[in-house]
Amino acid sequence: MEDVQGVLAKKKGLPCDITPRDRDDAVAMVLWFKESIGEPLYSFDVRGRHFNQAKLWSSPTVFGTRAYFRAATNPATLVIDDIQLTDEGIYRCRVDFKDSPTRNSNVNFTVIIPPERPVIYDGRRRDRTTKLELYYNEGSDVNLICEVAGGRPRPRVTWFLENTIIDDSYETRSDGTVVNHLTFPNVGRQHLKSRLICQAMNSVLAPPATSLVVLDINLKPQSVSILTKEKQVSAEKRYEVECRTTGSRPEAVITWWKGSRPVKKLAKNFSEQNNQSLSILTFEPVIDDDGKYLTCRAENPSISDSALEDKWRLNVHYMPVVTLKMGSSLNPEDIKEGDDVYFECNIRANPKMYKLSWFHNGQEIHHNVSAGVILSDQSLVLQSVTRATAGDYTCMAANSEGRGTSNPVTLTVRYAPVCVQDREELYGALKQETVALRCQVDANPAIVTFHWTFNNSGDLTEVSTTRFTSEMSSSRLNYTPVSDMDYGTLSCWGQNEVGHQHVPCVFQVVAAGRPFPLLNCTVMNQTSDSLQVECSESFDGGLPQSFLMEILETPSLRSKINVTAARTPPNFYVDGLEAGASYKLMLYAINAKGRSDATIIDAVTFKGVAKYTGTSAGIPVSPLILVLLATVGILAAGVCLVLAALCRRHYTRPCHRDGGSKHVPMEAVIAAEDLIVDGHITGVRSPVIPDTSIIETLRNGPTSEGSDPDIIRNQYDFPYAERRQTQSFMKVYEPPKQKIDENEDEVEDFEFRHVAKEKHIPSQTVYRSLQRQNRIPVSAVTGSQTLTHKYRGPEVVTTSNRIQESCI
Repeated sequence: MEDVQGVLAKKKGLPCDITPRDRDDAVAMVLWFKESIGEPLYSFDVRGRHFNQAKLWSSPTVFGTRAYFRAATNPATLVIDDIQLTDEGIYRCRVDFKDSPTRNSNVNFTVIIPPERPVIYDGRRRDRTTKLELYYNEGSDVNLICEVAGGRPRPRVTWFLENTIIDDSYETRSDGTVVNHLTFPNVGRQHLKSRLICQAMNSVLAPPATSLVVLDINLKPQSVSILTKEKQVSAEKRYEVECRTTGSRPEAVITWWKGSRPVKKLAKNFSEQNNQSLSILTFEPVIDDDGKYLTCRAENPSISDSALEDKWRLNVHYMPVVTLKMGSSLNPEDIKEGDDVYFECNIRANPKMYKLSWFHNGQEIHHNVSAGVILSDQSLVLQSVTRATAGDYTCMAANSEGRGTSNPVTLTVRYAPVCVQDREELYGALKQETVALRCQVDANPAIVTFHWTFNNSGDLTEVSTTRFTSEMSSSRLNYTPVSDMDYGTLSCWGQNEVGHQHVPCVFQVVAAGRPFPLLNCTVMNQTSDSLQVECSESFDGGLPQSFLMEILETPSLRSKINVTAARTPPNFYVDGLEAGASYKLMLYAINAKGRSDATIIDAVTFKGVAKYTGTSAGIPVSPLILVLLATVGILAAGVCLVLAALCRRHYTRPCHRDGGSKHVPMEAVIAAEDLIVDGHITGVRSPVIPDTSIIETLRNGPTSEGSDPDIIRNQYDFPYAERRQTQSFMKVYEPPKQKIDENEDEVEDFEFRHVAKEKHIPSQTVYRSLQRQNRIPVSAVTGSQTLTHKYRGPEVVTTSNRIQESCI
């Protein structure tokens, strides 16, 4: 009896010795029987045939085509393919020889059933067989269960780490399942991507059944470091700070912390090779960061307590932070002129400051004991403050990082009222016409009580409180002159908690007259047939005024075009002019008392436009030649102007003194060329037509002397050509000196002195229009109110004025 094992579904051969005992003998037939079957199930028949051409037969109910006999092997074998469990049993091989007796041999054939593929479970009984990779954190324990079902005989179940057995203990359950529990403690970096293999094997004839898992381990960061640590940084300056971490799997999450607070949205992270990560933080330190720690933290979020940190203590340099406050013992709301005041400057700086400065309204203050300014350490002392001392105070400290300025602290000094206007104001008014006078004072506190006085020829009277109104630091008086005695000086006085106003606000009310000439007239936007003229208006004489421009074609001066302008501003526009012609422009201001002297613009030429009809060869002109020609022209023009001015002064026409005349011009009329006003003139086209009475006045000249009892014709009524050459004068207005006899018509004594005009003099008197409240500056001489003008035409005044003139 021979034992033979075969694996289910595999191939196996059953041995049978067919070698004859005598070399001359030969095999006639080989028959295979199974113990439980009486008939042969396979035959190998050589009778009457060559050995290699033996007749083979297999029982179709047992092996069928699954069996074939190999006679050439030693021993010969009956090979059974695709072994089935029913193939198991005892087989008998009968060999019939030609001459020798029959030989029988028995084979005990056992079928081995391989085990099923192992199934791997984790500690939570989750099937991990189909998932190749298992994730574990570094330092944790691996707990796995391998279960194997089936197999005959029962298999051995073993755990391998790669090719090393780590657990070969197993048990068989009552249901025949073989189980192996694996506990693998403290997996680490060295176990990354290692294979854990569960193997089940019950025979060497069949390969073992295996299942495996791969350890995918989350690793902690091994290192973290801030690469750029400077000794000091400057506040409000941008820095890029780098931090690198290594060893983490997956990549470490890098976070930045300033003190105990995270710094977000300012860092960019980058992946590098060999489990390295880089983070770049864009960092702008502030003053409060000085002394704090900037921390770079690397952490694997899958592993608790895996964070590593590197810290950098910040040394932040910054310009001084300066705060200013008034002395704690002072009451800022109750500081009067003559009190002492002090300020304290608090400074925070890194590095320390090397300079401290003080400022009042932006101007630096220096130590001056005689002026009452004392600088001591970080304090400022002001002794006996005045109204000029009030304002904003700041202190400034400097170090190597820059200069820091404190908050402004306002010093408020209480003082008695002071008039806002720095000179007296002049108003022109007709009889029965109301003048709105506004008295405004500067005072602290601003709650002021007012009273008004009126002075005429030396008499000082109080104005009734019912005639004016007061509001805070201003008072309004609507004054209406009824008779000649009502023209004079009005004074406004204020009083507050601190004291009484020492110098009043003064208003001069005089009779209305002709307007002053237009100022700063300039030709704008000139084309081939149109132009625009922009002017500035002057004093309106106390009455509503309009404006007129006359255009005369030169040299004939025959054709005349009248163009009117809107009342404010005086801007003129005219078109349809002849190309190539020259014009003279005469501009006037007009009110009910007449019109002003003309403001003249000579030689305005309109050039025609040449038409281009074909190609032409022009001779190129060098830019250098053009520059030289222009320079020569400018120098020639300058020489002509100087000569004209000298001739004009030398041949000035004298005038006569008439000290006894009563009926001469009162107001000072200013010619446009005799008055210079700073600034540029701008405006737009204003085609407004004046009323008929004004046009008639311009065409026919002033009305006769008898048309208005208050108008007296000027005795210096020169023709136009003579008036153009008349010497320039400055009229000096002097305040009334004395009353006139009651039998006379004049009530006030107004005197004008004519002074030869040499140059323009800064304005000291302000004229106010009755209809418009804008100020109009007029030239004057310090000490007396002087008006510059040229005698150009008829001047009109009221009969209540006495005139004294002199001419140099």
